[in-house]
Amino acid sequence: MKSLLQLFNEWEIQQLVLLSFMLQIFLFGTGGNLRQRSSNTLLRGTIWVAYLGADMVAVYALGFLSKNEEHNTQESGTLTENHPLAFFWAPFLLIHLGGQDTITAFAIEDNNLWLGHLLNLIIQVVLALYVFWKSPGWRNVQLLVPGVFLFVAGIIKYGERTLALKYGIINGFNGEGGKKPNLNQDASYSSIVRFALDSSPSIRHLFAGHKPYQIQGYEAIFLAGHLLNEAQLVKLVNVELGIMYHDLYTKAAVLRTRSVTVLRCISQVSATVALVLFCTSDKRRHNRVDILITYIL
Repeated sequence: MKSLLQLFNEWEIQQLVLLSFMLQIFLFGTGGNLRQRSSNTLLRGTIWVAYLGADMVAVYALGFLSKNEEHNTQESGTLTENHPLAFFWAPFLLIHLGGQDTITAFAIEDNNLWLGHLLNLIIQVVLALYVFWKSPGWRNVQLLVPGVFLFVAGIIKYGERTLALKYGIINGFNGEGGKKPNLNQDASYSSIVRFALDSSPSIRHLFAGHKPYQIQGYEAIFLAGHLLNEAQLVKLVNVELGIMYHDLYTKAAVLRTRSVTVLRCISQVSATVALVLFCTSDKRRHNRVDILITYIL
């Protein structure tokens, strides 16, 4: 029993980062359309536990890394001396804290906590940088450079989530309607989707409690009700509700903005460059299990 406990303690950080990764995979697979269309209590309860647990595990793992920079995990040295790649996982945990595109809020009230997430973003970035700085691994250029690129990706990813929560505050939406909705005469499905996207700011005003006469572009929406047949109206309502759901509970709203699209491209390029640099680096002195975990992440 004592040896098992010692083995667990020695490989605790590996278990934490893998658990964090598995929770993100689960949220990616269940947080989107499956959650939107399912009313199964067990499924929704499991997603809720995973949603809360994902942040807790990632934050705990970052704290574990920072703590073990100062304390020995075994007689031979510190965690990052025995597992030099462990510090390299700090920016991965920031990426995990950024969450999945398919779920940023479990309940609509979660969006009101965006300021708390902004504060947590600052704290966790500082903590991750502390882990990075205190680790002897930062002196290794072959790990330092991809680590910097991963930090860029992680900060952008976490920033996207915070901004998505801010965009999801339905009562805080006071902007004007977007492009004037215009429905083509053929009323094809692509035309209905385009019309739904253009009219989504006006629909959001309705959800926020505004009167129809206060909403810019509402006349076009009212006119569309007379131009479409019953089947087309059902499609339009279905698309509008789907857009509203994704704007409130996912990153869809921010990913439609030009600035976040540019930042997403920077994030993806940074992550790709980090992967290429790590693949071409000398990994002979690293533990094979740690290398495998890094590739998985």
